[in-house]
Amino acid sequence: MRKYNAPKVKESRGIQLLTTVWLVPLIAMIIALWLAFEYYAKIGPMIEITFKANAGLIENQSPIKIRNVNVGLVKKISLTEDGEGVLIQARMNRDVTPYLNKKARFWIVHPDVGSNGVSGLDTIVSGSYIELSGKKEQATTYHFTGLEEPYIDDSKGRYYVLSAPESYNISEGSTIYYRMIEIGRVVRVGISPDGSHVNFTAFVKEEYTNFINKKSKFYTRSAFNMDFSKGTLDMSLAPLSQLLHGGIAIYTPSNTLDENLSSAEEIIFPLYKNLAELRSKQLGIGGESHTYKVRFAESSTKLNVGAPIEFQGFQVGYVTEIENEYKEGNIISDIYMLLYTDAFKLMDQDENNNEIIPKLVHKGLKAKLSTTLPVVGSQFIELLFTKTSGEIIQEGSYELLPTIKNKKEKSIITQTQQLLEKLQKLPLEPLLNSMTAMIEENRRPTNKLIKRLEQTVANFNTTINHLNKITANEDLQSIPSNINTTLIELENTLRDIQRLTYEYGGDSKFADQVSLTLKAVMEASESFDKTNKMLERNANALVVGDD
Repeated sequence: MRKYNAPKVKESRGIQLLTTVWLVPLIAMIIALWLAFEYYAKIGPMIEITFKANAGLIENQSPIKIRNVNVGLVKKISLTEDGEGVLIQARMNRDVTPYLNKKARFWIVHPDVGSNGVSGLDTIVSGSYIELSGKKEQATTYHFTGLEEPYIDDSKGRYYVLSAPESYNISEGSTIYYRMIEIGRVVRVGISPDGSHVNFTAFVKEEYTNFINKKSKFYTRSAFNMDFSKGTLDMSLAPLSQLLHGGIAIYTPSNTLDENLSSAEEIIFPLYKNLAELRSKQLGIGGESHTYKVRFAESSTKLNVGAPIEFQGFQVGYVTEIENEYKEGNIISDIYMLLYTDAFKLMDQDENNNEIIPKLVHKGLKAKLSTTLPVVGSQFIELLFTKTSGEIIQEGSYELLPTIKNKKEKSIITQTQQLLEKLQKLPLEPLLNSMTAMIEENRRPTNKLIKRLEQTVANFNTTINHLNKITANEDLQSIPSNINTTLIELENTLRDIQRLTYEYGGDSKFADQVSLTLKAVMEASESFDKTNKMLERNANALVVGDD
């Protein structure tokens, strides 16, 4: 029997920890640890951003971008503790950590089709995302409040403050124009701390700030313009964004464009209601102002809030409030007016503007209710100097200026009624009778004269027929025709005189002229009679003469 070599198994007497069986899992574990290290080495901190509302953000999908580069990812979306907003938790990349500081600004970019146009078109396919704007700093912050509007970098433009009595339909997002070119927008609209006016914060792009200086004027653009000054009708309608949000235009005189406004100068520009108000005569607007009070015991029904305060034709303020009260049979009107004290600075070089108006009142400055047009016009307050000095009275927290009472004028109904009464008292009937008698008296001699002239014309016609028979001379042949034409014109003239005599009285200047004319015609008629008798005696008298 054949024997085979059997393998010899060596009996292990120790514990073997590392064998080839564990090699694959070990390598896999090393790779996993490396990947984990790479992952945690790249990810940055977890931050929280609060918005008023979510605008299309999705958990684990919506990115955070800076200059169109993904630097984070939205991880969780939830409501804030008070339920008034939305809390976004996002994981940021480690390399963007230096941007997470107090200068960081976050806002949601989403597709928006509104009055200002279409924005965020790139998000229609990719979805909404969060945009980050910031600058590198060492300090790091993890809690932020998001913006509801895209952030504007101050370093790429400049802010200007405007002021007006009311908003004039200007809202946040309203466009600012210079020579019909968009150069900025309104970023904030709010009421002043004292509640007397509305403040606007306007941002202008850096490349256009050199067009704004101390002489610049801001006014609201009209939604509808119509011009017929050049013989053709020119109409223009503002774009939809301006109709909904309003628009502001800037006017800067061309000769002042080299006067740049330094960055240290803080000026509050007045915002005019429209271009017409900008072109109106105004003094002191945009400077220091003070609210005064005036009281009138006369009708102020046509005086409205915003009505101008004028001095020598220039607007120096406007009415801010009107209070009416019935007292002792009259309506007492307390009117509060904002007065531009800088308007009177040229007249009184006093450093303290609060002392200018009291000085002028002492010199005779007083307030008066005036009307733009009699009867139908609106009212305004006029400041004028009188011969008597006045004094300002402190009434509560306001200073009461002295006033002038208008002379009471008769109403138009009363004046019309008095005119009718005077017309009724006029002796019209005797006057008409006298005129009728005068016309009848002048009619008879005039008719008599016309009949006499008609007879004269007939005699001349007979004479002309005789002349045609006795002469064939060409020169003589034209005489009858000329005489006949002249007599016809004379007859027509006399008939016109008769008609005009009916219309004018005998005592008028025209009647005197008619009498002189008729006298001359009578003399001419007698001459014609003499000539006619001469021709009857001798038909050749016009040729050979009368012996």
